[in-house]
Amino acid sequence: MTVTQQHHTLDEHLMVIDGARTGAASGRTYESLDPYTGQTWAQVPDAGAEDVDAAVTAARAALTGPWGDLTATQRGKLLRALGDLIGRDAERLGELETRDNGKLLREMAGQMRYLPDWFYYYAGMADKLEGSVIPSDKANYLVYTTPVPVGVVAAIVPWNSPLLLLSWKLAPALAAGCTMVVKPSDHTPVSTLALADLITEAGIPPGVVNIVTGWGPDVGKALTAHPGVDKIAFTGSTQVGK
Repeated sequence: MTVTQQHHTLDEHLMVIDGARTGAASGRTYESLDPYTGQTWAQVPDAGAEDVDAAVTAARAALTGPWGDLTATQRGKLLRALGDLIGRDAERLGELETRDNGKLLREMAGQMRYLPDWFYYYAGMADKLEGSVIPSDKANYLVYTTPVPVGVVAAIVPWNSPLLLLSWKLAPALAAGCTMVVKPSDHTPVSTLALADLITEAGIPPGVVNIVTGWGPDVGKALTAHPGVDKIAFTGSTQVGK
């Protein structure tokens, strides 16, 4: 889908790569539809493989850079701050989701009011991820395990409850010290792009959470096939998953 001439003003939203708002490298955009009115209301970048590569590169740099330098306790404090900000802006985020996916405002706003608890839970868990010392039958040996981040996580999120289903992936991944590249549904990208402002406000370093948008399968294919992605978290149909 490409942008066509409109007689009404569209809200313009940009992707986030390495902490910076950006359009697609190609300059392409597409429009998000308000299912209730049947009219387009927002314009977002139509990204491609080049944008995905930039997002994964930023996530890898953050993994071994500013995010990797933080202690688990410090990560937990940032997750709690993000939960506070989501609670503060719950009504606005709910309105964005309702406008994008057409579901009832009371349902979407209710989900947003619930989300802070999810981040609080994983904020508390961040510095409780412990290893163990394992007995050995050999003298003068110390055998132990310690948890480490899996790396860069690609999160592909569906249309029906974008931020709720993203948070189920985002909060535990960040608590564990991973970084992320998020691809929201083609149909409901706006609330995820709005969340990026709160991630920055919470003090989470650039590159930790990157968001790429795109119409059709190209972005998802580029993201899941990228050699710099260590884990894929996907919610959607079996057919699309395959």
